[in-house]
Amino acid sequence: MTKRKNQKGQALVESALTVLAFLMMLVAILDFGQFLYFQQSLAERTRAAARQAVLNPDQVTRIKNVAVYNTPLPSERSRPVIAGLTTDMVTVQTRDLGTPEGRVTVTISGFPVTLLTPGLRNILRSPVTTVTYPSEAPW
Repeated sequence: MTKRKNQKGQALVESALTVLAFLMMLVAILDFGQFLYFQQSLAERTRAAARQAVLNPDQVTRIKNVAVYNTPLPSERSRPVIAGLTTDMVTVQTRDLGTPEGRVTVTISGFPVTLLTPGLRNILRSPVTTVTYPSEAPW
């Protein structure tokens, strides 16, 4: 009879460890999915701002607004397309404007991504997205 009592306790411990391992794996998968979502969202915002920069490379404030608010002239009530994204995280660089080799580069960096899994915090850093397009502004 004592063997059965010990086996019941053993099954409980094994079940608890299995459930714990499963939950940790589930949280890691959710964290990785969240990271990929933010990576793709920031890449899309960078491309939108770069498209604005191609046509109007000298209007840096409007380019940053397109990246954050999806409009060059946001109203006071406008909210960022991605919560936590600010215009300070967006940089715009131009090179050789007025020539056929003119380029416009838009970069978004420093976006905070909070992960729950301790191991992934050290592996997955804040995404940095950069897009470079040729300028189509009149020469």
